[in-house]
Amino acid sequence: MRSHYFIGISLLWLILISSVVTGCDESVNPILGTEEAFTFYGFFNPRSDTQAVRVYSIDGILKPESRDNMDAFVTSTNKQTGETQIWRDSLIVFRNGTVGHVFYSLFRPEHNTEYAFEATRSDGKHAFADIKTPADGQTEIVDIVSTRSNVLVKLHWSGVPKVLQTVATYTVRVPFPDRTDTTTIRVRIPSGQAERLGPDLWNVTIIPSLDIGTIFTALSLRPGVNPIILDEIDVGAFIVSEDWEAPTGVFDEELLVQPNVFSNVENGFGFIGGAYFDHFVFELSDKNKRDAGFDVE
Repeated sequence: MRSHYFIGISLLWLILISSVVTGCDESVNPILGTEEAFTFYGFFNPRSDTQAVRVYSIDGILKPESRDNMDAFVTSTNKQTGETQIWRDSLIVFRNGTVGHVFYSLFRPEHNTEYAFEATRSDGKHAFADIKTPADGQTEIVDIVSTRSNVLVKLHWSGVPKVLQTVATYTVRVPFPDRTDTTTIRVRIPSGQAERLGPDLWNVTIIPSLDIGTIFTALSLRPGVNPIILDEIDVGAFIVSEDWEAPTGVFDEELLVQPNVFSNVENGFGFIGGAYFDHFVFELSDKNKRDAGFDVE
C-alpha cells in the first residue's frame, strides 16, 4: 500500500451556530434590550483533555465581537467534588473577518458527573448553566442480516442516555489500474439510524449494501468496473446528555439560533450540554462483504 487519503463529511458539533450568529442577521435580534450578559454554546467532553465553549457578550444586543479580551471571568465547578477550573479567553477569526471568543480549560471532565459553568462580568452580572456529562457506555454487534445485495448490521449502545447522530467510516482499498498495488482510502459518510430501546439502551443500524453506493460516488468509481476492497468499518456515535432535546424534536439551526428556544442557561441564552464521540470498529466476513457489493482479496 503506497498512499493514504481521507474523504470526510463532518459530524454535527453541537450546532455551534457560530457562522449563523456571527453575521448578526436581523432575524437573530429578539434579545435587543435584554438585561442578560452572556450567551454560551458548547459541550463538556469527557473524552478530551481540553474543553471549549463559545461565549458571546450580549451588551443589550448580539453584535460583532471585539478583538479585545472579553469582560468575563469564566469558571466551571465539579458539583460533586467542588473542584473549580478557571477558563481562558481565546480569539478565533472567521473567513469573513469577524471574530469570536472561545473560552477553554485544560481538564478532562468525569463521565456521568454534574458541573456548573459560569461567566461573570466586572459589573457583577453573570450567567450560568448546569451540565451533566453522559456515562461511558458499552457497544456490541447484536445481529448481522446478510443476503445477496442486502446487508444490515445492528449494534447496541448500552449505558448511555442518548445517541444523537451516527456516521460510518469505511476503510477500503482500490487497486491500481495495473493491479500491482492498492491505495487505502477512508470514506466517512452520514450513516446509521439510532433508535431508543430503553432508558439507557440504543440500537444503531447501518446498511453497508446501501453505503457502498455513496462510496462509489465519493471516489468517482463505477460498480462492476472498479473493485473496492473493504477492510473495516468504524461506526461513530455522538453520545449526549439527556437534556439535548430540541423543542420540535429536530435540530434545525434556523430555529435553534433564536434565543431561549433551546437553552439551559440561567440569566443568559444558549446551551451547554455533555457529549462525546464514541467509536466501534469491526470487520465483516468475506461473505458479508460480497453480499454488500464489496470485493475481497
